[in-house]
Amino acid sequence: MADTKLMINEIKFKKILSEVITKEDKIIVLYSGIWSFIKKINFNINNPKKIPEVILDLFEEKIGKDKTLFLPSFTGESFYKKKYFSIDTDIDKLNGFIPIAALKRSYFRTKQPIHSYLVFGNLKEVRKLKLKSSWGKKSLLEFFQKKNARICNLGLPWNKGCAYLHRYEEIYNVPWRYHKIFSKKIIKNKRIIGNCREKKFCTSLSTPVNYDYKPFIKYIKKSKSFRKANPKDLSMESIKTSCLDKIGKRIFTKNPWVIVKNKKTIINWIKNKKNSEIKRENFKSIY
Repeated sequence: MADTKLMINEIKFKKILSEVITKEDKIIVLYSGIWSFIKKINFNINNPKKIPEVILDLFEEKIGKDKTLFLPSFTGESFYKKKYFSIDTDIDKLNGFIPIAALKRSYFRTKQPIHSYLVFGNLKEVRKLKLKSSWGKKSLLEFFQKKNARICNLGLPWNKGCAYLHRYEEIYNVPWRYHKIFSKKIIKNKRIIGNCREKKFCTSLSTPVNYDYKPFIKYIKKSKSFRKANPKDLSMESIKTSCLDKIGKRIFTKNPWVIVKNKKTIINWIKNKKNSEIKRENFKSIY
């Protein structure tokens, strides 16, 4: 039987949050995967399925009314199946159990058909945003950059839990992506309430990029704003976007291909298939 003294209860989890999120942080973006540490959790609950709910409660307490918490609620998988965006029910499983639990609460949700976020806390600025792209101009990631948000990974390695890293591919216009417009009807309570549109810097669906973010991770661990929770059995780390931006500039101005494992395959696609794929897609909205 596990020693409960070594496990993580609500008090220890609060301490972990205080180690990773500072008093000065106003915008917090959380990417999570609780299965990596779920056996170490010893919350005062009878049903383990309620763990995401308790974690949300603890985050909400930490955020309060002055800070703002963002959770990914991406819908790439359901988009291609349904061709519409059900803002109150659609969410991909890959987002993790915490965002799925948050969807059942009264969180504000951004109206992006692929890369929406659930938002809690101070919503004053968020409600006014006119979001048009996934990662570039007038995107939520641009908002994170301007506000010097703190990006947090809970139970996930950086190469799997930080969508913000894709922003640099668009900023530095990497050749293995191209722009494409996605447009959908928004549905709430099974009724159409409007339209939404999102411009994404896409990779090829037929020739996927095999990423290697080790160069990023090496610099992240050495960054001035990098913070890590003490318990070795619960991985939670964070970094400010200002530090990520410096790392991104260093890597992408020198050699963006350093993050691509299958470079030869992608270069072949760029030379022989990219233009035909762009022509086929024709930058049309998908309904």
